[in-house]
Amino acid sequence: MRRTASIRLFTSAASMALVAGLAAPAWAADEPAQVEEVVVTAQKREQKLQDVPVAVSAFAEKQLEAQAVQSLTDLSAKSPNVVLAPVGAYPYASAFFIRGLGFADVESTFEPAVGVEMNGVYLARNSGALQDFFDISSVEILRGPQGTLYGRNTIGGVVSVRTKTPVPGDPFSGEVQGTVGDHGRQEARVAVNLPLSDVFAARVSLLYKNYDGYIHNAYLNKTQGDNETLSGRVTLVAKPNDVFDATLVIDGDRERGSGSPFRNAALPGNVYYNFSPDTGTKTPLFPAGASNPSDPYTVYDNTPIFAHVDTWGLALNTNTHLSFGTVTTVTGYREFTDRVLSDYDGSPVNFFYALRDQTHHQFSQEVRLASNVGGKLDYVVGAYYLNQDYAITNAQGGLIYGAATPAQIASQRNIAWALFGQADYHVNDKLTLTAGGRYSYEKKRFTNQPLFFAVSKTYSNDWDNFSPKLSANYKFSPDVMGYVTWSKGFRAGGYNGRAASYTSAGPYASETVESFEAGVKSELFDRRLRLNGAAFSSKYSNMQTGTQGLTTAGVYESIVTNAGEARIDGAEGEALWVVGGGWRLNANLSYLDARFVKNFTDLTSDGINNPTDNSDLPLAYAPRWSGSFGVTYDRDLSFGTLSFNANAVYMDDIYTSGGVINRTSNVQVRPANTLYDATITLTGAKGWRVALWGKNLTDKAVINNTFGLGALGNLRVYQPPLTWGLDIGYKF
Repeated sequence: MRRTASIRLFTSAASMALVAGLAAPAWAADEPAQVEEVVVTAQKREQKLQDVPVAVSAFAEKQLEAQAVQSLTDLSAKSPNVVLAPVGAYPYASAFFIRGLGFADVESTFEPAVGVEMNGVYLARNSGALQDFFDISSVEILRGPQGTLYGRNTIGGVVSVRTKTPVPGDPFSGEVQGTVGDHGRQEARVAVNLPLSDVFAARVSLLYKNYDGYIHNAYLNKTQGDNETLSGRVTLVAKPNDVFDATLVIDGDRERGSGSPFRNAALPGNVYYNFSPDTGTKTPLFPAGASNPSDPYTVYDNTPIFAHVDTWGLALNTNTHLSFGTVTTVTGYREFTDRVLSDYDGSPVNFFYALRDQTHHQFSQEVRLASNVGGKLDYVVGAYYLNQDYAITNAQGGLIYGAATPAQIASQRNIAWALFGQADYHVNDKLTLTAGGRYSYEKKRFTNQPLFFAVSKTYSNDWDNFSPKLSANYKFSPDVMGYVTWSKGFRAGGYNGRAASYTSAGPYASETVESFEAGVKSELFDRRLRLNGAAFSSKYSNMQTGTQGLTTAGVYESIVTNAGEARIDGAEGEALWVVGGGWRLNANLSYLDARFVKNFTDLTSDGINNPTDNSDLPLAYAPRWSGSFGVTYDRDLSFGTLSFNANAVYMDDIYTSGGVINRTSNVQVRPANTLYDATITLTGAKGWRVALWGKNLTDKAVINNTFGLGALGNLRVYQPPLTWGLDIGYKF
């Protein structure tokens, strides 16, 4: 009933705003007659989007604002073959997949497969990668292996986020915005540019957010999924002359909330099946009472779960412009701590809970030289260094352990460095040949004290890799370019951070991806239509596959081995059409054929090493079809501008976790769905702005992910239902 009322409220308000705007006096919209030129840094230098022979989607500040983008997950499937989601009960951690390659976990020994960077600094862990958007300048999503210029753990691609920066000499300015919405949403954003001098400038931005959540816990009779966030950022820019400039960004984020509770999705025969009524059992240990167990936003766990996250970091970028090129340095430091209590039975039975207490630190340094452009040969060469460490205490309890409350204590130190380079040789004004490569080395020292073990054991190993790239692109005309690329990337080897015995800690080897890609980039009809497309084929080797097994003590544990090889073929296209009269259309369409070539993983969970051929199992987060369609309308009024943006996003069936259960059950499947969002904005000529936005407008219940705990059962998290908000802001 409440969600139905929210739908009516949103649609009524949106209709009134749209009718009022269309009825007001208007004149021809002051719009570009052609698609706007977009500058990206996908190849570690500023280039026009259409000149870069890489599959990349770019979202500028105006697009992010028009779509009311709250976080990176709002861009899922709005770029071809891209799935951006949170990791279940850890909404601050990213589960990013590009072209079927990705990572959906929070264990710090496991490496991500899609790189995320903030202001040029690579985030070594996916925990903390999902923060609320505020004061964002642009987002770039690079698809396919980026091993040469970006290095380790970018076999799927890269997501690059840039925040807004001040300009020395510009006058004092700023913006404020308040937001209210359903589920108790209250937000405030402030950003101010401070002109210190003609050489120095500063920008200070703050975000406060309070959200009640949308999950009803019928057992505890309370709302869960709440979150309170306080974030801040200080940006300092120095430009003493035309030779040197430096930008320092210092940011911090504090989040307090419950995290996302689990629904019990156990199947008949699982231990959890009769624990709570949401499984569909006729004989639950705790009856539903007045609650509706079929409501996807109702849960029954008895643990007062929480998720507390604190992170801060800095990014220092400098550029020194010399006669032969530009020397760029990127220095990064980040600290991340999280303390998370989770109920791993999703029921009123006090059977299994876990308290994770973790800290992570990373320091990185990159130095690169980019030649001046305009000659026969353009190049980028550089060196990279990373030093990171983490420590965790994972205390577990419940009836599964009897009266005991064991804890796993683990830590790791990781040092990595790389040398890289890429050169573009312009044979003539149409043909360019590219060659590049990156040598990477890293060493890890892992210490683990498994559950019920009195002492710890330390392991050490190192890995190296060479990731090459060859490419050619040809300008058929000033507005049409084609390219072919062969490249490799790797995901680093490591240790099993969930090992419940000494023997299962590893190490496991690095995995590699070899990719062939052919693409075209075009701007047609006097640059009113931008049409880009690519086809690719990737060989995924030495896959790090996970399963569960029994220790000699009869304890379930996670096991990681290099047991798989996969083939991923696909095609994708994206378009932007400036129709005229204030109308713009955008769309993308993706096809993906991802399958195992071999998968000799031990999935029996019987404590005996007896791998079998499981190549018939599906890959997770690899929808066969996906795509989006969007429309934007701008209309100039006597007092300002009316803007309307709406998007439909489709994603095919996907498996949200792996395992042998996918052979006999669809419990881990997220069914195909189409989600709709829209924003209506009125912007005044004197700086004020009012925007009404809504997401998941049809209030569709969409599974975020379902994961298994062996014979115990399965747990599930749903994405948000219909949500809406009203933004009121002012720029000065």
